[in-house]
Amino acid sequence: MKRYRGFLFDADNTLFDYDRAETEALTATLGTALPTVPLQTVLVAYHEINAGFWRSFEQGSVGLEELKTGRFRALLHSLGCKGDAAAISSQYLKQLSERAYFMPFAREVIEALSRSFVLALVTNGISMVQRGRLNRSGIAHHFQALIISEELGIAKPDPRFFRAAVEAVAIPPDELLCVGDNPGSDIEGARAAGIDSCWYTAKNQPWPGPGARPSLVISDLREILDLAS
Repeated sequence: MKRYRGFLFDADNTLFDYDRAETEALTATLGTALPTVPLQTVLVAYHEINAGFWRSFEQGSVGLEELKTGRFRALLHSLGCKGDAAAISSQYLKQLSERAYFMPFAREVIEALSRSFVLALVTNGISMVQRGRLNRSGIAHHFQALIISEELGIAKPDPRFFRAAVEAVAIPPDELLCVGDNPGSDIEGARAAGIDSCWYTAKNQPWPGPGARPSLVISDLREILDLAS
């Protein structure tokens, strides 16, 4: 089995339960901002709009500032409601930054790996949210580097994002393993940068593509510890 010197971990739905945090933050924010619209209707509309904005962001056709406010502006328009999209966005991001829930065994795995390996957190995200959650999580000190797309100005799957992570940890690409849940931004992005990757599928789903299935696929983060034994 190949030995690695360092690990690059995605944040959302790899180490942190983003779905839970997002649902709570949206409920707290939109339940107040749009009290006359059934919450489930609002959430369904938001998820569709948000997914489109993130796809555009990762493709480079939408900037992060437009994503932050634009998704709520589009939400208000789709529901035929009036409101201050910027204020809604600000409140939502604040709510999200205050919620740091772990995926199963994430804390234990990071604590164990940090004793012998160099770790970096690599995430497409908004700085105040990612740093806020990481600081609240109690595991920030285990990471030598934190690479956030908003701060870098480049997003996964762009190979330059991963090259920045390689430079930050000072370990050659072929001695790193990227662990993430997103087949495109995490797996294909790392592959394009010459970094081995491990797809984490908490629900044990079949590989959806794009590209070939990575050699390492796990449904339990503790399986990563086998690489460290």
